[in-house]
Amino acid sequence: MQESTEPRHPIRVVSQRTGLSTPVLRAWERRYGVVTPTRSEGGQRLYSDADIRQLQLLATAVDGGRSIGLVAGLDLPQLEKLIDEDRETPVHPVGDVVAPDVERVKTALDYIDQMQTEELEQFLMRCAVELRPHELVEGLMVPLLQEVGRGWQAGRMGPSSEHIASVAIRRFLEWMSSTNQKDTRAPLALTGTPAGQRHEFGALLAGVVAAYEGWKVRFLGPDLPAAEIARAAEKLDARMVALSAVHPRLDATGVQEVLEVRRRLPMSVKVVVGGAGADPHRDRWRDANIVSPSSFIDFRDTLRVPTDAH
Repeated sequence: MQESTEPRHPIRVVSQRTGLSTPVLRAWERRYGVVTPTRSEGGQRLYSDADIRQLQLLATAVDGGRSIGLVAGLDLPQLEKLIDEDRETPVHPVGDVVAPDVERVKTALDYIDQMQTEELEQFLMRCAVELRPHELVEGLMVPLLQEVGRGWQAGRMGPSSEHIASVAIRRFLEWMSSTNQKDTRAPLALTGTPAGQRHEFGALLAGVVAAYEGWKVRFLGPDLPAAEIARAAEKLDARMVALSAVHPRLDATGVQEVLEVRRRLPMSVKVVVGGAGADPHRDRWRDANIVSPSSFIDFRDTLRVPTDAH
């Protein structure tokens, strides 16, 4: 049956039916011309059933590993054929590991070196459109943040460059997390860092990954005592608390802070802790029923485990 070309769906409906955030929809329209919605008298974008079908197929192709730039010009039969081929011959990356995107990381570092913050943010937003979620997080953002940290510690990057980069990257990650939260009925995950941990990017990245997996996300911020984290979880009815400990390594006091979060919350609330600072204490986390993923890949698996929330 041929899809209707009558423009009648607002962008919010299109986002819900395709799984694409509204910023991604607008970027695909502007950069690749994938569909051309009409405008209502009030200026609202209106899409047809045919537009939605086109976008659904494009989203499926991209989720299957295709670049939007390479599939944007295909018509419906071509997209359907390509998707069928991908399903028949799936590609399984070894260990599901995403290699660092060396070229994109270098481009981002060049923008940071030149203190071109607007260009950096625009570049990262383009990458958000072009890459699959795990490629963006594990292939670009993780190695980029590692390089920024190494550059600052080795003196190759001045404090002003590091600060400018941090502000721009924080804005981008907060944007990514907020724009990918669609279902108001989804379970809530809180992210942050325990007392003594001021490096917040691991927690922000965790929020992005959780949002992509269908969770609502609230970022609590860095360096919070256990009592405050638990209070926020109870007040907001969170189903997960995800803590990041990147640097320094958690000492005895830091370990007790994480254990105290677990102690104060019911077992129906999942407590997760990750990062280089938390890794040496895996035995303690296991004994306390705290999830300790070794990578964002493992964290994604944790997020996909069904919960009894909502």
